[in-house]
Amino acid sequence: MRYLLLFILSINCGFTQNIPLDSISFEAFYNNELNAIVHLKKKQHEDTFNVKYQLHIAESYQKINCEDSAYATYYKVFEKEKRRQTLNDEDFRNLLFQLHLTESSKHDYNKDRRFFLNLLKIKTKNDLSDEWHAKIENEIFKDYFTDSLNYELAYQKIKTIQETNYYKNNATFKSAILLNLGNLYTSLKRFDASKTTLLSSLEIAKKNQDYLRQVYNLINLAVNENSRGNYKTAIDYLHQIEAIPNSKYNIKIGRIVANQFGNAYYGLKDSVKVAKYDAIRDNYSRIIDDFKKNSNFYEIDVKYQTKEKDEQIKSLSVLRESFTKHKTVYSILLFFVFLLALYSFLRWKRVDRKKKQLQQEKHSLKEAHQKTKIELETVKKVVINDYIVLKNKSKVYLKELIYVKSDGHYLNLHTTSKKEFVRGKISEIEKELPPNFIKCHRSYIVNENYIKQYNRTHVFMINGDSIPLSRGFKF
Repeated sequence: MRYLLLFILSINCGFTQNIPLDSISFEAFYNNELNAIVHLKKKQHEDTFNVKYQLHIAESYQKINCEDSAYATYYKVFEKEKRRQTLNDEDFRNLLFQLHLTESSKHDYNKDRRFFLNLLKIKTKNDLSDEWHAKIENEIFKDYFTDSLNYELAYQKIKTIQETNYYKNNATFKSAILLNLGNLYTSLKRFDASKTTLLSSLEIAKKNQDYLRQVYNLINLAVNENSRGNYKTAIDYLHQIEAIPNSKYNIKIGRIVANQFGNAYYGLKDSVKVAKYDAIRDNYSRIIDDFKKNSNFYEIDVKYQTKEKDEQIKSLSVLRESFTKHKTVYSILLFFVFLLALYSFLRWKRVDRKKKQLQQEKHSLKEAHQKTKIELETVKKVVINDYIVLKNKSKVYLKELIYVKSDGHYLNLHTTSKKEFVRGKISEIEKELPPNFIKCHRSYIVNENYIKQYNRTHVFMINGDSIPLSRGFKF
């Protein structure tokens, strides 16, 4: 879901057709970029710390999907600039924005703290122009859309952005906002509105010769058509990407395109091509190795958090040396502090008896408050677990869900009113379900509220279906 909104990765996708699967490698895509990074690093070693070179290195890493290396390099510049700023105000703001974008663009990475975005808010709060306000609001929109799935607030946020002067006067930013709005419309199942909005964004991107945004829009158009079952139209949009001379973020966008091809051919029931594009997608994932890169992000975070702690320890050490040097003076001061504390303690004891009576009265209020709090938490859990959102954006209400069946890479969800068929693993959906859903077989999860009866080998549901019961699973 996350990379379908942000789409910070893009590619000339012709290689999904022309390069043999077993020859796809990181170096095959980025040999020139890797040589450029080596050249920049060599020049950096020949000189003192050069902010310009470091920013070029970070941008090059980001372009070839090495977000962890880009993040670490941007952070080096941030640490340097924090001590003595050499960049002008606008370049420093762009540095903060790039740090935020790199941090928040990671796939399956949940540790970003919005530190740099919040710092950027402080730096730009008095700006007469609304450019940075519009960009920051767009990042907040992404939080509503991808993290909380609060589509109503996301829609309100993007409509507010469209009122800014920066949106009205900057074609590149306008294209990006229309892209996000089109994606939101797809999630809201407003497919015609999505198509119209995405085509408007695509037209602006073509006028600007913005190849990256053209790729984004074509992918979103394919997602929109796949969502409403127009699989051949989706494939046509994906093939149009091959003619775009885009050169950024090749591997990750290739994974997205391969995944959308797989979804389209799955809808067309072409199992041979589904297997082909699943294999391509998995090969890209192997090269990208999200888990390894996310681990590197955690390592970078720990490194700089440790550095902050070391600075605090250093400050405490300075205080300790100062205390040793002026021991007598500090001892006298501590004695007076002790006398003041003793005097304060005696005064406190005088009113302690009166406070005890008030505390007894407060105790009953606290018990009532705690009881109310527990009830609110219970209500909150009920609200949270009222439904689940599938990968195809469909909502399935838990009170209607009878059982879930795993079928290879797909899931069958049987409800009282319909059936849902979606890609996924049973281990993933099991984590989203409340305790009344029980796994009775490695391929089945049943809602115990719909169980009619069961014996040693089968569970019989009230809708008449018979579910196998494995010996290793017990109610």
